[in-house]
Amino acid sequence: MPDTATNEKHGRLLLVDDEPGVLQALKRLFFRHHNVTLANSGAEALEILKTETFDIIISDMRMPAMSGAELLKACFENYPDMIRVLLTGYSDLDSAIKAVNEGNIYRYISKPWDNDQLRKMVAEVLESRDLKSANIRLSAHITEQNEELARLNRELQAKYEASSDAVGEAEAKLQEAYKTLRYEFDAMVHILVGTMEDRLGEEKGSTERFAALVRSFSENANLDAGQINDTYYAALLRNLGKMSLPDAVLTKAIPQMSNLEKSEYARFTITGQTSLMLLEPLQNAANIIRSHMELYNGKGFPERLAGDAIPKPARVLRIVCDYVELQREHNFLGEPLIEKDARTYLLKLAGQRYDRELVDIFIETLESYDGEAVSSTERINIADAKEGMILAGNLVSPGGAVLLPSGTQLSERHVDKLQMLLRQFEGHEIFIQVKRPPAPEDDEG
Repeated sequence: MPDTATNEKHGRLLLVDDEPGVLQALKRLFFRHHNVTLANSGAEALEILKTETFDIIISDMRMPAMSGAELLKACFENYPDMIRVLLTGYSDLDSAIKAVNEGNIYRYISKPWDNDQLRKMVAEVLESRDLKSANIRLSAHITEQNEELARLNRELQAKYEASSDAVGEAEAKLQEAYKTLRYEFDAMVHILVGTMEDRLGEEKGSTERFAALVRSFSENANLDAGQINDTYYAALLRNLGKMSLPDAVLTKAIPQMSNLEKSEYARFTITGQTSLMLLEPLQNAANIIRSHMELYNGKGFPERLAGDAIPKPARVLRIVCDYVELQREHNFLGEPLIEKDARTYLLKLAGQRYDRELVDIFIETLESYDGEAVSSTERINIADAKEGMILAGNLVSPGGAVLLPSGTQLSERHVDKLQMLLRQFEGHEIFIQVKRPPAPEDDEG
């Protein structure tokens, strides 16, 4: 029976199970934050879908008359944009795997499910949908503006032929339309950047500061004006493909990842490129993003390009990425470096990981650059908390209680308490935002 609640909530969910108790448990899990509709069978679900649309359908595997696998296969054929999730017991695992293939199911969840895992999965699906919708709206708006620009160009030509006096007016309109388009385009890009900083736990404004350093380096590396602009946007959006990665991967250094996690992480550049390719002004930036994790010695990803086969803008971006990454808590070395040691590392690996000539130019750029490219805060798992770290935000328990206020400097006792909290909430991911310690001053004596 449909739940007809009409409060403004995020996303529409259709929950299907022949057991009323299970349906009510799922409803309690989701109804506060999402619009929820219930169905007692596959047939009832299909009847509801004739008149209503949903973002996600979650169905039990074992139901009489029509199984969850059969229902989700029918949904794939008739409502392909709706995300399909299957609830299944251990004994149905083989059938669930088969159903994933036949019904193009997004994920199957084992019963009994983990409430936090199920909520997180739904939140990720809706966040991905929102980002996709934003991209589609931006693409449509840019197409509309391009058509408007083409129309204004035609008007300009006609007025030029009719009267030279009209040329100035039409040209002014064209320039104004272009300025408006560029302003709105930049605004949408920075909306995406803000969303990324929230998802990845990065300090507000840190991405813009990073991109400013990339722009300065690009200018010194003698990239042309178009390449400098494309590399700047690639720097802003380089982590777009990381938005769909789980926190368990995002908060680990690469050496700490399992082989499966490394494989998942290594696709983020391709995901970022794919997300931006539909936007014509960002196509060159998208290609730079795809290649910016390649290494000069051919040991990078995704395609193991080497030397000059790696586009020069991507080589530029990789050097700045590693310079910043080396100073973060979770980096590919497994421990953070101070700024001076990060420079030393780049110089040591010049000609191997990095283009030697570009490393020299980058070091020269840093000598004259007065901006700050490295974020002053970082999000880490409480398992990695260390004595002396300073909280940049409140530490909140999974239950919602504030345990430590922002500004607290962690003592040995605090760290021990955090480890106890980690054991108490085993299976939960708990994160803290910490300030990076200031770089030690050079010893002049």
